[in-house]
Amino acid sequence: MTQHTFGEISDDIPTKYHLPLGTNIWKMFKDNGWEWLKNFFTAFGDTIYDLSTIRLNESIYTARDVFDGKIQEERAKKTLTFAFFPVVLAIRSDLQQGTMKLLFGESADTTFLFLHDFEDGQCMFALNLHMEDGIPVDWWIINQDDEFFERRHLKLGYKLKNIPKRSKNLDTAAERIIETLRDARNERTPQWNDSTYSIVLTWCSAGLNMVLEASSFEVLGFMFDGLASKTSYKLKDYYFNWFPPPPMVGSFAFGGESSRVKFLNIMAGLFTDQRLFLHPIEKEAHPLINKTAPECFSFMREKWETKGMTMPYQTYERIPPNTRDKNVYQNADKQPELLETQYPDDPEGRFKLDDLGLTFDEILEGAYLDLTRDARKKDVTPDAIISRKHGRTTEFRQKE
Repeated sequence: MTQHTFGEISDDIPTKYHLPLGTNIWKMFKDNGWEWLKNFFTAFGDTIYDLSTIRLNESIYTARDVFDGKIQEERAKKTLTFAFFPVVLAIRSDLQQGTMKLLFGESADTTFLFLHDFEDGQCMFALNLHMEDGIPVDWWIINQDDEFFERRHLKLGYKLKNIPKRSKNLDTAAERIIETLRDARNERTPQWNDSTYSIVLTWCSAGLNMVLEASSFEVLGFMFDGLASKTSYKLKDYYFNWFPPPPMVGSFAFGGESSRVKFLNIMAGLFTDQRLFLHPIEKEAHPLINKTAPECFSFMREKWETKGMTMPYQTYERIPPNTRDKNVYQNADKQPELLETQYPDDPEGRFKLDDLGLTFDEILEGAYLDLTRDARKKDVTPDAIISRKHGRTTEFRQKE
């Protein structure tokens, strides 16, 4: 198979130098090329609205069942859904409310917004939540064709959908978007005028990299890389930003690579109690993905069957490409290994489907594993499965 190279990517693409940080999206580029990836991003834009709706609804319904006592406390500790925010990361149901309140406070609006890597940073999709005491009480989702993206910034006059490309960097864009969204919120729900507001702006390639990732630890590791890409990896701008960041998140990003382990420790504790969760792809979304981007499933199947999944310790100890060294990019076409993320004990330290006794279709349903940073491949057995699936469909394996 022909391997596409870094030099093929146009210098006009704002995320050209960020792409190697995303191990999944970088592999898809190498296998399929840039023009294919461009079409893939557009197809993903057509699915993200429905995928996010499916995920958010299940998270909210599951949280309601926990609150009402339909899911007992011991089972809530083994039941995972996607976080209210950010929606690309899973969280244990008994930790959801407390973690959201810790990160965002008692009354907050949060927005997750995708930008198209090719279309000059134009907005593709937005998910907004208003949370009271860590629980969503109001939310809306819009895609790129929604007339709401035509709304203008009151002082600058820029259309919401064009603010990123009219701004010098993601932080400036985020501040202007919040000003626009806050004006809309205050008109619609004036009772929340004093609530805090935070936003994540992410390029489509970064969002796709997380959607394609099964390991909760790898998603967290990539989150750190994206948030630290400007301050630590010295790239021109962030791969995605969190503005204004919760105090702990902001301090990690500015702490550099030395903060990576601390970030993983704290965030993995808040979301999965330091254990590995294999993220699901919801069955309701399969027909849509098969129709618009079937390569997603073939990519994930090949990853499981040929190379395998990284253990948590491998995520902790991985070494990303040296993005500070310009020679790395200049020599990458002849030495493609320069842009590869290096893992310890790779590939022999990884595990595969057979180690868990699961099929590919079963692994797509999600699994919560009793595997922490201290675990090694020998610890990966069917007995390590705490629960399978997610949300209200969770099946429990280990005795309660």
